[in-house]
Amino acid sequence: MWQISASVGSYESGAVNKQPDVRTVQQMLTEAAKKLNNPRFHPGGIDGLIARSGASSATVTAITNFQLLRVGMVRADQRIDVGGKTWKTLVAAIGNIATPIPTPAAGNVTLTVRHGGKVPTHTTRQGNAAPTFSGMYESVFLLSGGLSGTFRGSIWPDDMTVKGRVVDGTYPLHIGFHKGGGAARQGANNLVVKTQGIRPGLLVNCRNAVSVESDNPTKKTSYGINVHNGFRNQRFSDGCLTIEPSDWPKFIQKFLDGFPNINDWHTNGVNSGKKIGQLVIQP
Repeated sequence: MWQISASVGSYESGAVNKQPDVRTVQQMLTEAAKKLNNPRFHPGGIDGLIARSGASSATVTAITNFQLLRVGMVRADQRIDVGGKTWKTLVAAIGNIATPIPTPAAGNVTLTVRHGGKVPTHTTRQGNAAPTFSGMYESVFLLSGGLSGTFRGSIWPDDMTVKGRVVDGTYPLHIGFHKGGGAARQGANNLVVKTQGIRPGLLVNCRNAVSVESDNPTKKTSYGINVHNGFRNQRFSDGCLTIEPSDWPKFIQKFLDGFPNINDWHTNGVNSGKKIGQLVIQP
């Protein structure tokens, strides 16, 4: 059954916003957006976070829209209280039983990347070779096995004259923390969607060597290759695979939901987690 322990909403309204409660409300609003066929109820993702300014929070906007359009408030208070009217209306709209999030079997996930031989823009090449794809994210990233979904992404680093891209083939895939190789152990509170700094991601061959192709003939291998978020004006990749920024929250949330135990993210050392399956890169 759905449960929260304290209020969720804008900080201006006095909401407490405990992270597990925020995640619950975000999941409920996501369900409401689907069942009621109204995207205005969608919180924009499930990360357990509320922006300090309610005006910049997609979750607060979703709560406001739900209160105005479903609860019947003339003036939304931007807050869901335990057992309050908004809570009861939300539960009634989606049902009192939480939709279970499937837990993938360890080693069962396959991330297939299909690039079609395309070279995207914002890729520096020897001799300034022209790209063959208009856009920065040329590949389709397909999740199967214990998780499912289709996302946009790229296999290319920003500068092929210095770095290299992982060659086509199959590689072990682990969960872990991007940029966490030499950092302190990350706690359970860090299992949330992030786009900067040390953040949950996927590790290709658990940070060990992988073969790469590069415009630099001496560049044959790379270490510390991850799957992480890209950005809108540049991928900011030194050889890692990147997910298109608007797809990133949906992509990484699959793994946060599938592997909620922080110990799984440290199985192979500090910030290097257990093997969850394989990465397959193909044309």
